[in-house]
Amino acid sequence: MSDSSPSSIAGRLHVGTAANGDLRWALADITPLVEEARILRDLSPLAAIGLGQLLTAAVLLTRLVSKDPLRLVLEVRGDGPLGRLRAEADTHGRVRGLVERHLAERPAGNERATPELGAGTLRVVRQMKTRNYESRVSLVEGGVASNVVHFLEQSEQIRSAVMLGVLTRPSGVVVGGGLIVEALPGADPHLVRRLETRIPNLPSVSGLLEDGGPWALLDHAIGEVERETLEERQVILTCDCDRERFRGHLRALAARDPSILGDDETVEVQCNFCGAEYKFPVDDLLTLH
Repeated sequence: MSDSSPSSIAGRLHVGTAANGDLRWALADITPLVEEARILRDLSPLAAIGLGQLLTAAVLLTRLVSKDPLRLVLEVRGDGPLGRLRAEADTHGRVRGLVERHLAERPAGNERATPELGAGTLRVVRQMKTRNYESRVSLVEGGVASNVVHFLEQSEQIRSAVMLGVLTRPSGVVVGGGLIVEALPGADPHLVRRLETRIPNLPSVSGLLEDGGPWALLDHAIGEVERETLEERQVILTCDCDRERFRGHLRALAARDPSILGDDETVEVQCNFCGAEYKFPVDDLLTLH
């Protein structure tokens, strides 16, 4: 992503190890970014929760997947209430995302804190310097966290715990962040079993984040196990949409079917990620340079 429209509001990402290298973890607090996305795209509370969790997952996975990508893309295509969701994060801490049904509400009788993704697929793309690596898994029952665990098990053969939490109130997003803990090859099986028993019984992720911040989440997850922080960085919400790229795309469409531009003198397009609007004279789009 370029830094064409960077946010002045930053979240934080922390990466480290624990238990003498048996565990690897990544911890993120991107509360201000989720709130910024909510305002920017006029998201309903449910849409803010779903997108915030996917953005958090993308930030965390960028530093944990086996191949270190320049950019990581998570795309959900499900028949749940939010429809298609997409989150992108790069190694410079820049993120952006979209949710198809930005005004989605909870289905009647469903009070789950995490929106269901429904049936469909989770696509993970790792964009490298020389090529892209793509993985695709079927969605499982549950929200973003359950499906990230499923992806790591199926595609990476990694045993992990994924905890994602976004809390909204009428005033906006209160907290947004999460934690991934991975057991590395050769990890002490007694430690792994202890964590597998401990983590599912934790209080709600958003509650832990609200009461004690992101470090409280790590403390509750791994207990008194020694840990070491190896990396810290800021995370910002930004978009690399570009006027010339939109113009080129519209020209290509018009070359195949000029009627797609409609009858007005100008064509207006909007970026699905940041909401930026671009207007083009139809005559310009029909003229090849």
